[in-house]
Amino acid sequence: MYRLLAIVSAALVAGGCGGGTGPKVAPTVEMATASALLDAADLPDGYSVSPPDAAPEVSTASSPSVPGCDALLNYFSEGAGPTAAESARFEAGGGGPFLAEELSDDSDVSQLGGKCGSFTDTDADGTTTAVTVAPVTDFPRLGDAEQVFSMNADGGTGDDAFRLSGFLVVVRVGPTTCTLVHFGQPGVDRAETETIARAAVAKIKRRQ
Repeated sequence: MYRLLAIVSAALVAGGCGGGTGPKVAPTVEMATASALLDAADLPDGYSVSPPDAAPEVSTASSPSVPGCDALLNYFSEGAGPTAAESARFEAGGGGPFLAEELSDDSDVSQLGGKCGSFTDTDADGTTTAVTVAPVTDFPRLGDAEQVFSMNADGGTGDDAFRLSGFLVVVRVGPTTCTLVHFGQPGVDRAETETIARAAVAKIKRRQ
């Protein structure tokens, strides 16, 4: 039986850049991520840092019908891609909503969203998940560049049937790329997604 989504809380690096009288250094993603990640106080009421001991919902052993699209599901199961400098996860109840944020100097998730419009993923137990991804063209413009996708995942049968849906938001703010994955069972409120995205971008700007 599918278990609710992986809740892996990332360690938050508390370091920063020292002061001094030397020349001002242009901001980099390494400088920004030390303090620019969201925390629970930045989020709508009800969110808390996810516990680190939950089991993954999406199996790491899987066979996607479109090569490479399993990496898109990894953003839901792990909350971060391979280039993430920092990441954090939050939840607002056992069925969600769930939130994952990563900060990096680049992200390939927008390319994955473009090529993985519809695919299936079969895990090691033979359970198949049908996934659809679609661009969201009317999301508020928040950063220097952005791409937003809606994502739905349906799988299981009978009592084990499930639907997960939500949004992937990729926003570039100066040297930092912020990727947000906001999802739940069966879904999340888009207005809340927009509120969280605004908070994430505002915090990055304050730290740059």
